[in-house]
Amino acid sequence: MQALLPAPDESSSVSSAVPQAALKLPKGAIRRINIGQSFAEYDAALSDPAVFVHTPALSSAQDPESGKVFFVGRRGTGKTAIRKYCDRNGDYTRVIIPEIFSPSSTLQEIDLLKNTKRRPFQSLVSAFRRALQVEILSIWRDANPSFQAPNDLLDELESFDYLDFDIRCLSFISLISGALAAGDDERWLMENKAAKKITESMKLLGSGGVPMHTLLIDSIDDYWEGSDEGLIYLTAFMHACLETSTQIPWARTILFLRENIFERVRALDTESSRLETAVVGMEWTERQLLEVVERRLNRNLTAKFGLGGRTWDAFFENPEDAWTNVLEYCQKRPRDILIYASNAVESAQGAGHERILIEDVQQARRRFSDNRFRDLGDEYAENYPRISLVLSRFYGLGNAFTFGGVESFIRKLLNDSEVVRLCGSWLYENSSPEKFIRLLYDVGFVGIRAAGKQPKFRALGPLDTSPPPVSDTTDIVIHRCYWDALDLQDTLVRHLPEQKEFGKIGIIEDLPGGLDPTEYSDSIDLVVSTLSDLPMGHAGATDFEEVVGDVIKLCFFRALENVEEKCRDHEGRVVRDWIAANRAQSGFWESVRVRYDAVQVIWECKNYADLSADDFHQLSYYMNDVGGRFVVLAFRGEVKPAYYQHLRRIATNNKGFVLPLTERDLMVFLRQARNGKIKEDHIQDKYDSIIRKLS
Repeated sequence: MQALLPAPDESSSVSSAVPQAALKLPKGAIRRINIGQSFAEYDAALSDPAVFVHTPALSSAQDPESGKVFFVGRRGTGKTAIRKYCDRNGDYTRVIIPEIFSPSSTLQEIDLLKNTKRRPFQSLVSAFRRALQVEILSIWRDANPSFQAPNDLLDELESFDYLDFDIRCLSFISLISGALAAGDDERWLMENKAAKKITESMKLLGSGGVPMHTLLIDSIDDYWEGSDEGLIYLTAFMHACLETSTQIPWARTILFLRENIFERVRALDTESSRLETAVVGMEWTERQLLEVVERRLNRNLTAKFGLGGRTWDAFFENPEDAWTNVLEYCQKRPRDILIYASNAVESAQGAGHERILIEDVQQARRRFSDNRFRDLGDEYAENYPRISLVLSRFYGLGNAFTFGGVESFIRKLLNDSEVVRLCGSWLYENSSPEKFIRLLYDVGFVGIRAAGKQPKFRALGPLDTSPPPVSDTTDIVIHRCYWDALDLQDTLVRHLPEQKEFGKIGIIEDLPGGLDPTEYSDSIDLVVSTLSDLPMGHAGATDFEEVVGDVIKLCFFRALENVEEKCRDHEGRVVRDWIAANRAQSGFWESVRVRYDAVQVIWECKNYADLSADDFHQLSYYMNDVGGRFVVLAFRGEVKPAYYQHLRRIATNNKGFVLPLTERDLMVFLRQARNGKIKEDHIQDKYDSIIRKLS
């Protein structure tokens, strides 16, 4: 992969020393362009090393001597892409998607756990560190099955390697916290020193020259609910990652973390300065963003254009204006650039243009703006549930507000019953103008403008330690990428009359069955309550089927339609609990439809924890060439190692796939839907996890 040379002038846009006449596209090149998926989770283009841009973050991830452990940035800045690159190109790597950061209970009082210097917190660190070490030893043993390790390492593997990573973490936490809660100092010391003893043995094992073994830890936010318990667990886990990476010469953990989550850790942890020395930000230069697009534009060409502006010049009419249009509407994130460029390409393809014209770029702007608005609400749904509803209230107003204008906007929000019902849990805490402005700045919705100066928007990596001050002379300016989605006027709002009603924006009304946001939230709460109280077994089987049906309708309505219950085939023999038409045009469900011909998705419901061979045997009858070969199995337990042989048999004999989903997975889908989060990353990760186990 070619490394970038420093740009002579990062502030300049696209330039080329090659005359336009020399940059003629091959006939039909526009029709063959495939930018790829902007979401790395679903992007097949990432299997091609040539599409990656050599950024400082990627260099740090590849360099075992860099000392960097935490890769922190906003969504869409390339964290998952780097994880995929390292996983595919590393010899001794393993990906972990932890579920441990939404604990239902703890063995210690929260106030005791918050002190990072006391025993309860240190016990958590020790437990997580031990779990990480077992995972690294497991990678080593898989690569060296005939090599004899020291007895204590073999005993550790024999005792704990068979456990799922999250279950292993809970086991170690239970062991050491149980001793602490019982006041058994001797047992606590033994458990606490166990991790250190394994560390010393692993050091000795590596003295003979063991290559670097790396754990890649991603998608923390899939299960993390933002609770105090989850935040403390995550903070302890980060300390364990750092200690593991720094104390075992041949072991490394890389944790990919969203910036908004990292900021909460930094606010809690009095020792966060130790973590910050191992942080890499995900910032991008203008030249690197240009290269992201150029590499993908070149993919399907036999004779490729040069980078640094030449490819852009070849594909775009008026390349300077086109690049300016794209860059000023994006927030210097590769995902933004790819989405905007992809929209412009599709516009050119639809119009039959031989180059991407400036009107194609301009027409793509509205689609891009709508996409960015959706994505922003989704990104911060965990921190601020239904934040998209609050942001939608800016619809039709001005693109800038004075301090007084913000005050009057907040007053109107607090008189909006729908906003208070769905967002009051966090809105009241941020109802002062200073806090509200800071919140909008932190999520990247607005920039802060001091008198006579240009607005400052926040960075993409870890937040600046000294963001702009907020006072009664401060104005806020909404980022340009949201102007079209919100139909904002080019005006400065100084005051909103009390009698003026908020405008309505259509894109957040994308809800099933004609429900309004309040009814939708209430429906989800009812399903969550029902599932939480539902007994296992035959007595609750029908209710569990109803719960699963509600999950399909409330959480997957954008992709799965025409949901029917208790379907039989035309001969009246094969009964399926639920069947839904798969009409997805993108994302996880589209890939399922293409890969398994799954125009219909079957959901089977089992209201018990332990599955039998007969359960899996039954599922194979559901697969055929008409509806497809993809079945979802919802049940109340955990996925056990013994299940994989049945899943592998079905994959081999029926050329199909069974995706087991646990009760906990259903809860995740419901929680994300209630918070307004529409990404499919959790179900994609479940699918990827099963695929890896089967292969």
